[in-house]
This record gives sequence, structure tokens and C-alpha cells, in this order.
Amino acid sequence: MTKKPRPDVEERMDSLVTWLELHSRQLMFGSIGLLVVAGGFWFYKQSNMRQSESAATALTEAQSAVAAGNLPLAQSDLEKLIQRYGSTDAGTQAHVLLAQVHFDKGEFQQGIAELKPVVDSKKTYTAAAAINLTGAGQEQSGKFAEAAASYQKAAEKAPYKVDHDVYMASAARALTTAGKLDDAKKIWSALAKDDESAASAEARVRLGEIEAKAGQG
Repeated sequence: MTKKPRPDVEERMDSLVTWLELHSRQLMFGSIGLLVVAGGFWFYKQSNMRQSESAATALTEAQSAVAAGNLPLAQSDLEKLIQRYGSTDAGTQAHVLLAQVHFDKGEFQQGIAELKPVVDSKKTYTAAAAINLTGAGQEQSGKFAEAAASYQKAAEKAPYKVDHDVYMASAARALTTAGKLDDAKKIWSALAKDDESAASAEARVRLGEIEAKAGQG
């Protein structure tokens, strides 16, 4: 079978021109489509930037209300922020700050409920901090055993050693208050043996206190 000879440069150019003429409409719509996609991405990015900036401004205003002791205004501002910008980083911080506002008002269950979306965060540092704050709310409401469990859970999730040790120390304190001295002693003993731990000095003091109580018993 005889093969067709390769087209020369002029034939190739003619073929290209012909193809462009035949497909010019498709190319035009394809270009428009690309521009629409690019424009949509730019608009989406700009919209997200504006949303984040607005959320950050709203958070600053709410923080000012908290600092001024105006908890009703702070609560109102934070609730609006979460409703409008809940998906932003400022929205996440607003959940945490609103939980603290509830705690300051003695509304511990509301505060703990406010932290649940943050507890489920994929960011381990943020989630650990929220679980720790949950423990603080439980402790303030007198649920010391539950608080200790939350502190330990926060320690397990904490990505940094310093936070892990701080959370474990909080768990040991809560266990001591709950009367679970043996469990508290185990935590303090582990922390006391770690000279690099930020909680080692306190751990040694707490161990001495527990041993003194045991001696009195």
C-alpha cells in the first residue's frame, strides 16, 4: 500500500487555516468559557478575601465589647458574626469567644454547646484548645471528673508538647478536686519525671501535697 507523502509547509498552513475557519465558533466559545471560569475564580477569591476582612473587623469589635465588660453587646455581635461569617477563621474564633461569654455569665451548658463545632475542627491545635475550654466549663460547673476527661482528651489531640503537658496538669487538678487522688498522682508523677516539661515544677509540689494528705489519712 502506497503511503501518502507528507504535506509541505504551505499545505500544512492551508490545512491549519481551513481547520481554524471550520472550528472558529467552537474556539470562540471555548475561549469565552475559559474567561468565565477564570473570572469566576477571581471573583470567588476576591469575595472570600472581603468576607474574611469583614469577619475580622466584626471580631475585633466583639472583642472590644468583651474587654469593656459589655457581655450582652458582645454576645449579640458574636452571634451575628457566626451567622454571617461562620465558615471563616474569625467565625471559628467567635464560637470560642462566645463560649467564654456564656461561661462568664454562668451559662456553662450553652458555652459547651457553642464549642462543639470547633471541637470537631480538622485543625488539631484549634480542636484541642476547644476541648480544653470545654473542660474549663465543666470544671466551673462542678463536673470535675468530666472536666478531667476533657482535659485528657485535649492533651491527646494537642500537636505540641507544651500544650499536652498543660492540659494534663489541668486534668490532674480536676481529678484531685474530684477526690481521685490515685489517678491524679499518676499524671503528676509522669510530669514530675520530665525535666523538660513546663509542668514539672508544679507536679513535684502537687505530689508532695497528695503524699501529705495520704499521710494524714
